[in-house]
Amino acid sequence: MSSPPSAEQGRPVGIVVPNTEPGADRAVRELPRVFEQLGYRSLWVTDHVVGTRSMEPVHGAYWLDAVTVLAHMAATTSTARLGVGVLVVPYRNPVLTAKMLASVDVLSDGRLDVGVGTGWIRTEYRALGVGQLFAPRGRVTDEALDLMRTCWRGGEVEHEGEFFTVRHVTFEPVPVQRPHPPLWIGGQSGPALRRAARFADVWHPHDLGPEDVERLGAQLDEAAGRRVPRSVRLHATGEDVPALADLVDHYLAAGCVHVVVEFRSQPVDVVAACAEKAAAVLFG
Repeated sequence: MSSPPSAEQGRPVGIVVPNTEPGADRAVRELPRVFEQLGYRSLWVTDHVVGTRSMEPVHGAYWLDAVTVLAHMAATTSTARLGVGVLVVPYRNPVLTAKMLASVDVLSDGRLDVGVGTGWIRTEYRALGVGQLFAPRGRVTDEALDLMRTCWRGGEVEHEGEFFTVRHVTFEPVPVQRPHPPLWIGGQSGPALRRAARFADVWHPHDLGPEDVERLGAQLDEAAGRRVPRSVRLHATGEDVPALADLVDHYLAAGCVHVVVEFRSQPVDVVAACAEKAAAVLFG
């Protein structure tokens, strides 16, 4: 196990900006700059597109589009990294997605992190007109990532695959970050770990304990034949704040390079208050 950073270095902690329920418009306008000033190193949004009956009660119908919010945050912040955790890649056109993300990376001067997931809601795929891609969504995701990385190299793009064909297309501008914005591969299932072994600049599961991050991270490293940096996203409440520094330190000691905290399903003022109290514990 590695040692956590010293107090002088500060803890590498990010925070989720709520974009998933009524009131999110205010949160997106007000909180990113505040969070950046409090010392959070990264700002994250969540991705789905629509609400469907099968998503209830896990998710509602209110979603500010994740990539649009990233672009807004790029204009209202200057130092914090900007991430989506995680973008549902397979129900989006990969060329258009690569264009939108490259644009955010350019406009943010190279501050974008791209979380990647496959999604889990068949009815959302159907609502977006790609219900046939739900069953093979793992293969679709892998091919989409290959095509997106090809686009991000710039110049002429040629791709012939199982799901996508692109010919005689020129892609510009390329992202500021080379060879592309870091890919944060989400999930901890077998297929997700295999995807992370192949693509991940960072492995980014949700709500795994430090011991599980360390155990599965070792398996991931072996499968990848390299050391894959890991992060984790944690759901927290105001009651969790006093113990948050110790918990983050456990994750850092277990090998995480970054921890993202989410105060979920709370009014904007409550999220802001929790974030301020957490910053005093984490960075004070």
